[in-house]
Amino acid sequence: MSFNIFEVCERFKEEEAAIHFLQEKGAFHRQRTCARGRAMKHCERKGRHRPRWRCQKAGCGEEIPVRRGTWFYGEKLEVKKALVLIYSWSRGYTRKAFCSRELGMSGNCAVGLQKRMREVTAEWLLRNPLVIGGPGLTVEVDETAFSKRKYQLGRMYPTQWVLGGVCRETGKCFLVPVANRSRQTLIPLIRRYVRPGSTVVNDEW
Repeated sequence: MSFNIFEVCERFKEEEAAIHFLQEKGAFHRQRTCARGRAMKHCERKGRHRPRWRCQKAGCGEEIPVRRGTWFYGEKLEVKKALVLIYSWSRGYTRKAFCSRELGMSGNCAVGLQKRMREVTAEWLLRNPLVIGGPGLTVEVDETAFSKRKYQLGRMYPTQWVLGGVCRETGKCFLVPVANRSRQTLIPLIRRYVRPGSTVVNDEW
């Protein structure tokens, strides 16, 4: 289902609606257990208390923040605003002024979250490379280095080189790790992930 920004804001105007949506998508836990292995109950936010999981068994009362163990853990931004930011980022609305004016975010918060979204997107692409392009389409390809600390790719090198490609007309892209940047390594990968008939563009070739 496709949304526009007005529908996103309307659907997620309440924090719990945003949390339930992320639970449906698997981004938030649907159930949790306490340290004693007992099922916990999802408690909605009341007053200044954030949504949380709570064990209601007598003698326990353990609580776990609903964000713990998720991509959102450690962020102070409300989940409903984070969803609007994610939608806006996917549409190219990433300027600090927009995030500050429309979402009430600080510049550092906006930059930090967008950086994390790029990392998540890169990790997904590395696990799910697409075949892109086709007759009459132009594909830009390039190589770049990802730090091992950030992406945890490989064990032999402090950085991991990757080959990426994006189709100008469709916006579809791929990302694959490479052992080196030689033509012998890159050309077979380009042939594998770029459809025949594409115009391939690279600044260095």
